[in-house]
Amino acid sequence: MKAVKLTGRNQLELVEVEAPVPDGENVVIKVSACGICGSDLHYWHAGKGMGGVPDLIMGHEFAGIVVNPGNREDLAEGDRVTALPLDPCGLCAACRAGHVNICLKALKRTIPGNNSPGGFSEFLKIRPDMVRKLPDSINDVEAAMVEPAAVALHAIRAAGIRPGDTVMISGGGPIGLLCAAWAKISGASYLAFTEINAFRKDFASQLKVADDILDPASPEFSQAIKKIKGGFDVVIETSAADAAINLALMILKPKGCLILAGINAHTQAVLTIMAAAREITQKSVMAYLPEEFDTAMEYIAQKRVDVENW
Repeated sequence: MKAVKLTGRNQLELVEVEAPVPDGENVVIKVSACGICGSDLHYWHAGKGMGGVPDLIMGHEFAGIVVNPGNREDLAEGDRVTALPLDPCGLCAACRAGHVNICLKALKRTIPGNNSPGGFSEFLKIRPDMVRKLPDSINDVEAAMVEPAAVALHAIRAAGIRPGDTVMISGGGPIGLLCAAWAKISGASYLAFTEINAFRKDFASQLKVADDILDPASPEFSQAIKKIKGGFDVVIETSAADAAINLALMILKPKGCLILAGINAHTQAVLTIMAAAREITQKSVMAYLPEEFDTAMEYIAQKRVDVENW
């Protein structure tokens, strides 16, 4: 089968590789759509996958058609599906506590598109209990958005947003946009983006997912922030930039909540005195729980989270 393989820093090659063989357990899927995640860009720049895996076939946001249902008696050849690219061990302390998204043995497990073959290929084989049958109301492109929508939902739930809260989303990329959608559903009374990229500012404006889109580099930024009397209840930080994290600490209300949803592999300079002086709650988030993946799929199917234009 054809696949796109990561062969070095900033290098992708279209190659021929062996197609996955049915084994009576795992589900074999013919890929029909696959997204490009921020982590894929990290791997592309590094030239290696999670844990330094070479020659990775990336892609973990996908939709496809069942070629072989493995041991899933409720699936049949031709069914449209997506899947959670997770492989929790079920035995470690995190898994036993129900936190399968942070399985302590994740780096030693097979995570499709991260350290094992993923969706940048014609076919892939996936753990059967992670496969989800798609509702007819979701097309292939929307289905490839379920996974990032679940990432954003997990972040918003960690924030505990309540009706009437003021929320800032730091970073107007895909995860930031999805966080905004979930924040509005959760009852945020006012929602703003901070974003410096002109394309992303324009795109977010067209989608109308926020009340305001603010540029921290703009001379008008300080005045715009002052209008939010007392500061924000919650900031969802998706950029993983030092300046954005420090800005979040400065614009949060005392006892506010900062969700660190962005990922940076480097040591960062953060003004911890700002967090301490206001007793800011900081939470880090990773991926999602299976129930959140299912909820994201349900909301997309009902068009309550409309991702097709994204």
